[in-house]
Amino acid sequence: MDMKKIVAVAAALGFLASAVGAAELKIATVDLDKVFTAHPKTQAAEADLKKAEDGIQEEMDKIVAEGRALEEEVAKLREAAKNPLLSEDARLKKRNEAEDKLTELQEFQLRARRTQETKLKQMREQVMKSRQGIVDELMVAVADFAKAEGYDFVLDRSGMTMNAVPLAVYSNPDLDVTEKLIERLKASAADAE
Repeated sequence: MDMKKIVAVAAALGFLASAVGAAELKIATVDLDKVFTAHPKTQAAEADLKKAEDGIQEEMDKIVAEGRALEEEVAKLREAAKNPLLSEDARLKKRNEAEDKLTELQEFQLRARRTQETKLKQMREQVMKSRQGIVDELMVAVADFAKAEGYDFVLDRSGMTMNAVPLAVYSNPDLDVTEKLIERLKASAADAE
């Protein structure tokens, strides 16, 4: 984070403190990365992702096996085209068959790459959509938690600035509400079941 952003955060805190007036400003910190990881939906999403990855890998293994079979056919046809026991016409026919099979193999490899790219793109989109849904839910949960506990300001101490410096350089460990928030989320998930 550059100096302008630090000054902006400090100004926002100052403004918030003055807006609260004489009342004490109640601030908390939370490690949203840890909360995200502990969230029951994250764990379920990870299991779904693993299942999807396994399905894609299984499909790609089948495609690779088909490709190997085509490669073997091309090699056999090329070898047959070199057989001196065959007539020139028979060797020419085998060469043409080998060329046709090679074209088929190249087209197959192109389709296989496109299939893999499409599947991976779909999986990435699914992961991003799932993650965003969980993040949106976490933002609501943090806001609800803050309101219920009377916090005026909650900082994510897992966040990093553009310069890879923690947003909260220091915070009193007593301000950390990560475990309370995780417990609340787990209780909410258990109630929903």
